[in-house]
Amino acid sequence: MYTLEPDFPYTMPTCSWFREPRPWEQGGMHYGKVSVLSVSFVTDYDMAGRLLPEPFRPADEPVVSVSLAVNEEVAWLAGRAYNIVGVDVAAIFDGEVDRDVQGSFCVVMWEDMTEPILGGRDHSGVPKVFGDIPNPTEEAGTWRGSLSHFGHPIMEMAVSGLTPLAAEARAELERARREGNWMNYKYIPRVENDGADVSYALIYPTSGTCTAAWEGQGTIRFYRSSFEQNPTQYKVINLLADLPIHKVTTARRTVWEPLMNLDRLPRRLR
Repeated sequence: MYTLEPDFPYTMPTCSWFREPRPWEQGGMHYGKVSVLSVSFVTDYDMAGRLLPEPFRPADEPVVSVSLAVNEEVAWLAGRAYNIVGVDVAAIFDGEVDRDVQGSFCVVMWEDMTEPILGGRDHSGVPKVFGDIPNPTEEAGTWRGSLSHFGHPIMEMAVSGLTPLAAEARAELERARREGNWMNYKYIPRVENDGADVSYALIYPTSGTCTAAWEGQGTIRFYRSSFEQNPTQYKVINLLADLPIHKVTTARRTVWEPLMNLDRLPRRLR
């Protein structure tokens, strides 16, 4: 038998080691290279609000940002790689203590490996689910990325007409990543399914060095789904598919070498 230490953040199974539980004490979780395709667009304010739990609300300009990232040389995975697709909404948090906290709220994040899904959900409350995410492809100057599950498409994006960003613009991207508020909501239900064991909002810190970046034109599409096609995800997929795309605001390809997750202590919002 073994005794559970009251101050140690275990991940199941509690008899084994999953990953470093307090990465900020070691400078963060090191990702050697992260290549990102991203498309952002303005949508309808009320429909964006359907993606946000109280006390969040959409920003005055309800921008939705979709990013496909290829994560390579991941130190906590012994150098392995995995891919993610994240959907964020420009949002404002107005709680009882923390007021007018502006940033982006993570609605959902698909990943193609079990371990980062478990770590992100259990430790950090990031709303991660599984998806099939091939590496983006480039042809004739157009980069394309996609997401699917159970053989059915969820998202397709394309970024074209790319022109490089100057060092000053890349430095601004670095500043925005380090100083911006990337927010999510950690929720774990009670075993009786009659409420929450854990329920609170938080800020998840990251930083990185942007070694290359390009900006151009972008397109994006979410495909509506059904229970039969995707029984566990179709509701959130359809919420995204129903969002009108009023205007694409940015389309980029960026390269981060390195990127550091949880390089500082996360902060609860109250």
